[in-house]
Amino acid sequence: MKKLASLVLLGCIALTGCEDADEAKKDAAEAKEEVKQAVNDAWKDVKEATSEFNDDSLQALLAESKEMGLSMYDNGKEIAIDAWIESKEAAGELSEKTKQKAKELAEELKAAREKLEQEKN
Repeated sequence: MKKLASLVLLGCIALTGCEDADEAKKDAAEAKEEVKQAVNDAWKDVKEATSEFNDDSLQALLAESKEMGLSMYDNGKEIAIDAWIESKEAAGELSEKTKQKAKELAEELKAAREKLEQEKN
């Protein structure tokens, strides 16, 4: 009797599980359709908004933006070239200063050696 009751209980649990699985599948399918519809609606709204804004004023704005971008590019290029030239000049000045300092140090070392040589003699 206990075995029969256990078997009936297992059957009920299995059937309940199957029913729950079927409901879960149905719920998932419904949710998938809702999401699909929401995406389609959003895409439709985007297309409509694009059509509304794609007029002469938008084209003029885009052309003006392009012109400004090119102008900024040209100005930036000029500034970069000027900065490069200035840095090269500054590097040249620095190089000259470095050479002068090295020459001075070499002269000081030579004088110090000569002094040591004189002191030894």
